Amino acid sequence: MPNNFLVTGRPGSGKSTVIERTVRILAESGLSVGGLVCPEIRDRSGVRTGFLMRDIRTGEERVLASVDLAAGPSVGKYRVAVENVDFMADFSIMRALREADVVVVDEIAPMEIFSRRFIDAVRLALDSPKPFLAAIHMKTSSGFIGEIKRRRDVRIWVVEITRRDGLPSEIASEILRVTGKRI
Repeated sequence: MPNNFLVTGRPGSGKSTVIERTVRILAESGLSVGGLVCPEIRDRSGVRTGFLMRDIRTGEERVLASVDLAAGPSVGKYRVAVENVDFMADFSIMRALREADVVVVDEIAPMEIFSRRFIDAVRLALDSPKPFLAAIHMKTSSGFIGEIKRRRDVRIWVVEITRRDGLPSEIASEILRVTGKRI
């Protein structure tokens, strides 16, 4: 039975919402959840200017990528703050592996994988007996992201507008089954 649970889908399909709602169900069921999410940064007019990395348990934040960064590798119009990704991989993912019942990463995508520490932390989470819930980039099928998608211990859900509302309870049920708990 897989213990790694991934959601994928087009941008704006609701992957982060599915993860957020699944985390809420798991927490209400008595499981401790740790890891990180990557909310958007928007300017006053609502234009997206970057992304944060936020620790689920503490709220600690670092900039993942921004149009305002002067240095770092580029993904589209954004520059990636690799040192911040390194920090959050250690601070959030590694701590979740030590302290939480379920490890969450939203998202595994081209920006995050510039960090060797992020890749190593995600690989440890995937190899851990703990349930691992993550959003993963849909289009990429090579490199580290492709490696994850091809693992035998992974179950992948494609988030589509027509079926996204029921996914959080479906995914939570699978995770709870792995942990031996019920909703």
